[in-house]
Amino acid sequence: MRFGLEQRIIEKIVSVIDMCKVVQKAVIFGSRARGDFRYNSDIDIAIYMDGKPYPGFFADLDNAAEIYKINVIDMASVTNEKLRQNIEREGIEIYRRNN
Repeated sequence: MRFGLEQRIIEKIVSVIDMCKVVQKAVIFGSRARGDFRYNSDIDIAIYMDGKPYPGFFADLDNAAEIYKINVIDMASVTNEKLRQNIEREGIEIYRRNN
């Protein structure tokens, strides 16, 4: 189980991300990327977008995560340099748009 998640959950999350045409890249970071997660750890995802997502995008991601809490960060709005560096250092890419 990659990131301690069933493959179908990862696939559902990636499917929602792919439907949002402004998303260029998505990475999982935090405990699930480091491998020190617990069964009830949330899913931390950083999203790199060129524009605004469609209405309901974040709700769709929440639904795709099923029983897990999902924490989505728009990298364009990250002002904390330490957080940005942490995401770039430990993040594991789960999606990249092929234009």
